[in-house]
Amino acid sequence: MIPDSFIEFYYGKYKEVDLHKLTKEEAKAELVYELSTVDIDIKCLIIVHGYHGGTIIKNFVRNEFKNPKIAEKVNFDAGRTIFLLKN
Repeated sequence: MIPDSFIEFYYGKYKEVDLHKLTKEEAKAELVYELSTVDIDIKCLIIVHGYHGGTIIKNFVRNEFKNPKIAEKVNFDAGRTIFLLKN
């Protein structure tokens, strides 16, 4: 696993959002909420979706979820995706 200090160095200040044990609908609501309330100094969101318990949330985050505040998605590792945010 890549250390958090690397993430902050490379991408800037971040916030982690954990979607473990949520349904797809709950995950969508959580992502919409987090993106609507994120502080302006946050440069990216680290979305922790996991993959051992199935790939529904992982696939949703990486392939289906869209939001105008997201500039780019980075498939960081098997259990995390990074949303780079627009300035």
